[in-house]
Amino acid sequence: MDRYFLYFAYGSNLLRQRLCLQNPSAQFEAIGRLQNYRLCFKSPCDPAKSRWRGGAATIEPHPEGAVWGVVWKLSVNDKSSLDRQEGIYDAINVDIVTPENQTYCCRTYVMQEAYINSQYDDRPSPHYKDVLVKGALQNSIPHNYIEYLKKKEDNGYSGDIPVYNSIMATLRAS
Repeated sequence: MDRYFLYFAYGSNLLRQRLCLQNPSAQFEAIGRLQNYRLCFKSPCDPAKSRWRGGAATIEPHPEGAVWGVVWKLSVNDKSSLDRQEGIYDAINVDIVTPENQTYCCRTYVMQEAYINSQYDDRPSPHYKDVLVKGALQNSIPHNYIEYLKKKEDNGYSGDIPVYNSIMATLRAS
């Protein structure tokens, strides 16, 4: 029997094609929400030098918050790949509750304080936001949360983003 772990994705890894670029074992398990947290975007460096050309998603405690996302089941063989992909994040364990009130204990990631640079614009690029929205739609996240994601202000970046291009090519091919 294969060993696996559960991972809660709330950022670009909401979209299956994004997650599977480097973690091919990922299988959809459920959608769910993380209570008492909120989604925010933080800029880990100069957006002109970042992978997504803007702020990246992270979560922070908030007493009235809820973050929706996807519970993915991954082979333990993909754990080191996921950790590398999430290199500026710390792994934490969280309880995720599904719409059917089933609870999953999952690994997720929170951006390390040492990487957050408040001198830069925290807004995500339109490309990054598009991947989040596409992932939320793909996995039937509740409509009001999808609208919340759509309304997040982006930074207006209009240049090329290689990781986005790879994801879109994979989407078109599937």
